[in-house]
Amino acid sequence: MTGSISAVFFDVDDTLVDFDGAARDAFGVVFGPSADYRAWTELSSQWHRRFPAELTWDDMLVGRTAAFLESLGRDDDPAGVEAWRMDLIERSCALFADVAGCLQSLRAAGFRLGVITNSDPAHQRRKLASVGLTDAFDVLAISGELGVGKPSPAIFEHACQALAVSPSEALHVGDRLDLDALAAAEAGLRGVWLDRAGAGGDERRVPVVSSLREVPALVA
Repeated sequence: MTGSISAVFFDVDDTLVDFDGAARDAFGVVFGPSADYRAWTELSSQWHRRFPAELTWDDMLVGRTAAFLESLGRDDDPAGVEAWRMDLIERSCALFADVAGCLQSLRAAGFRLGVITNSDPAHQRRKLASVGLTDAFDVLAISGELGVGKPSPAIFEHACQALAVSPSEALHVGDRLDLDALAAAEAGLRGVWLDRAGAGGDERRVPVVSSLREVPALVA
């Protein structure tokens, strides 16, 4: 990778933290083993697009859960079910095994570190605290705090400004090719796609890594 990089940003969910694993486990507990997780994720995509421009974080979560409960023919209180689900997730999220070494190597090499994530600020801070990353980053750019999220260039620009670096001096790593790697590249950063599952696809415009262990060498 050519050019000088001085700051490295990361997505949180399914990049640093195994959110999908925790979410799947919580889904089974809350909705039962026969509930369709794929239907839930498709519904989630529809509702997540409405945050933060149309809905608050809480309204988005409870509205989605209410819609899913209705599809199951259940009359449970959606706010109570969602609070239960989120508590299970926040208590069971775990770091991927490649995170600590990557962050330590980057910090030792003098890079500044940050997070760029689409979520609620309190939720993400609790999650980072639960996995021991409270003090790991110099800046947290969280969509629910800024009123704008990925793939908008504005959230990437805000993160760079917070560290006083130009976009061309920053790299962003995330598990979503569209929202993370390509969106970062469109904003002028170096976008890197973390393809843990080896899904492949139209990754020609950005570097691809299968593990965060590859990132320090990528920016060396």
